[in-house]
Amino acid sequence: MKKAFAYYRKSIEREADKSIEGQREEVMKYAAENGIEIIEEFAEVASSATIVRDEFQRMFQALSERSDIDYILEHRFDRATREMDDLGWIFTQLKKILSTKTRLHSVTESNDYDDDHYELFKILIKTLGATEERISAVQRMQDGKRRKAEKGGWLGGTPPIGYKPMIGTGHLAIEESEIRIVKDVFEWREQGETMQEIADRLNEKGYKTRKKKSFYPSTVQRIIKHKNWYEGKGQAPSILQ
Repeated sequence: MKKAFAYYRKSIEREADKSIEGQREEVMKYAAENGIEIIEEFAEVASSATIVRDEFQRMFQALSERSDIDYILEHRFDRATREMDDLGWIFTQLKKILSTKTRLHSVTESNDYDDDHYELFKILIKTLGATEERISAVQRMQDGKRRKAEKGGWLGGTPPIGYKPMIGTGHLAIEESEIRIVKDVFEWREQGETMQEIADRLNEKGYKTRKKKSFYPSTVQRIIKHKNWYEGKGQAPSILQ
């Protein structure tokens, strides 16, 4: 009976990727139908942009310690990587560096690449297409964030003082307890006070940041840089009315 490691990866970049459980179901079915014994399974949620992944590296470490593994079973070749140069590294590592009989093996695609350079070329070209698709997806996400930021949209994380997140909506609401801080900052700034002077006055009034710490000039600066938001010119409700 042939022996194999099984590797499953759900990409952090693509919601449409088949789930790890879905990949596992197909790999297990393939192994049962083809008389392959799965010795160990490796699964992770990780980016396709690198092969420096915990479970992937652990699998290769395990391969270096044994010589009886025939296959690395995957749902598709792109579960190992979507980068063409990384795929080439994997093939080279298995065949020439580890000098192992282990071969990367897809349960849904042709695996006749050992003695057929055209089949290997097709795998590499498909991987190149996956690389371009990943780059395009990342670019679309970055463009979306940029456009949202230009419109004053909230990109996530901790919102500016004066606002709180509306969980599950991607929008912000006014934090009533912080309105006075925001209004004082802009009022004193209009009077010509420096960041340090404003921070000192906030501290004298007993105000604290969200982390229950004193205000500093840098904290005041972060409030002032969101003036468009506070004036209602972005996608957040107006505080400075």
